[in-house]
Amino acid sequence: MNQIASILAFIIGVMSIIAGGKAMRGWNPGYSVLTWLPVYNFVMGILSLIPAVLIWTNHHYALITTIATLGVHAVVLLILFTAFRNTVANQSLAAMIFRLITWLAILALMFFQARKAL
Repeated sequence: MNQIASILAFIIGVMSIIAGGKAMRGWNPGYSVLTWLPVYNFVMGILSLIPAVLIWTNHHYALITTIATLGVHAVVLLILFTAFRNTVANQSLAAMIFRLITWLAILALMFFQARKAL
């Protein structure tokens, strides 16, 4: 199960790198984009590769980095829902919710694997 979790983390990271990179280079998705959000997506995409590798290698910091990544996404989603409620595009909110759900699934897979090992 850790391999599945690692692959999910890698895929969601690469997706964020691609989407954030395209938006930072001027790609217009057809809706208003907050200027800092593509940078966040790009940076978090790169940082998401760290837990992907740690999960794959069953490193003892894998759980900590996964929880930290999930926490950062949760905080940013909360900020988007509160401070930028009338500014952020629904597509951006949907993408953040998708990321949060994916990282919750990754965390769940890791817990199932840990329980299975006991």
